[in-house]
Amino acid sequence: MAYGSLAFTAASIWSLPGDVAPTPAHVASIGGIQNFAANLAGIVTTSFTGLMLTITSGSFVIPLIVAGGFCILGAIVYLFVIEDIKPLTPRDSLNP
Repeated sequence: MAYGSLAFTAASIWSLPGDVAPTPAHVASIGGIQNFAANLAGIVTTSFTGLMLTITSGSFVIPLIVAGGFCILGAIVYLFVIEDIKPLTPRDSLNP
């Protein structure tokens, strides 16, 4: 179920760079930044989980609580911080 849900959301996640890129030339760069952040989160999460398993003698309670907290935090940010998804303003148009 979890992997099926993850695969279902992948299309939405990977279409986001195309939605927010100021020009078509920026889509790949934004996608690369998104992929870097996702992989960095994967590295930090697995390292944190391993560290907590070592400290707590094999208990997954702390990693699961932290992961659940980040899920709730992400939902709150999505609901209350992100107003609408629109293309970013190109940097050149900011300078007169």
